[in-house]
Amino acid sequence: MGAGLGEPAANLALAARYVRRAARAGADLVIFPECFVQGYSLDPAVLALAEDVKGPLAAAVGDLARRAGVAIVVGFLERNTNRLGRPYNAALVVGRDGTLIGVYRKTHLFDGEHDAFTAGDRYAVAAVPLRADRPPVRVGVCICADIEYPEVARLLALDGADLIAVPSADMDPYRPQQAANLMSRAIENNVHVALANTVDRRPNVSFFGGSGIASPDGTLASAGYDRPRLIVATLREAAVSMSGGPGRYLQTRRVDTYAGLLSPAPAYR
Repeated sequence: MGAGLGEPAANLALAARYVRRAARAGADLVIFPECFVQGYSLDPAVLALAEDVKGPLAAAVGDLARRAGVAIVVGFLERNTNRLGRPYNAALVVGRDGTLIGVYRKTHLFDGEHDAFTAGDRYAVAAVPLRADRPPVRVGVCICADIEYPEVARLLALDGADLIAVPSADMDPYRPQQAANLMSRAIENNVHVALANTVDRRPNVSFFGGSGIASPDGTLASAGYDRPRLIVATLREAAVSMSGGPGRYLQTRRVDTYAGLLSPAPAYR
């Protein structure tokens, strides 16, 4: 779906409607797009709405999760006290009881984002309780362009992620890349990947949607393109088994041959 630019109250109201719909459909965890709470924009007026994760907007997300009994991952502009004009492009991970479980800050900024945001530098996986009769799901988060870098998803998988949640604001002409990255990161890491992309048309850019939940066995539940839609899927242990079992590619890596991965990129002309 899309979010109103600089309209957090309206965006939270929209989120509440979708969370209620998701809960009725049996969902335990709902993922929203990049910067959803305040709206994705590089406009300084929108960036100025960034808040601390202990502020009222994050608290409102917690209240929403608690009332619906559903965990939430949602894009959020996080205030950066060291550079007030450069917030973090972040995502909140909120438990079904409303507790803030974790915060992820986008590490791989895209194009003009370098002049608007401060990049994060850490990856983490958090245990998110979903139902009393089941163990918590280990959720790793990356944001939009992060999914284009295989190393990001691999680090989350190495940290034990069962699910990688990807709030996104991807735009044309990158439909093929988003679809390929969504499926590839799931297959090559033996994990589920759920990507929620923005749907919005603006004068100079079109955010195309294409949200989906990819399984490591190659199946995909897709929301389609160019329209808001709620898509629900079940994380299946069978899909992990069919792809070779948990950590298949992690266990068969030849790490002794990977030293070059840490070398600086060559100079391209």
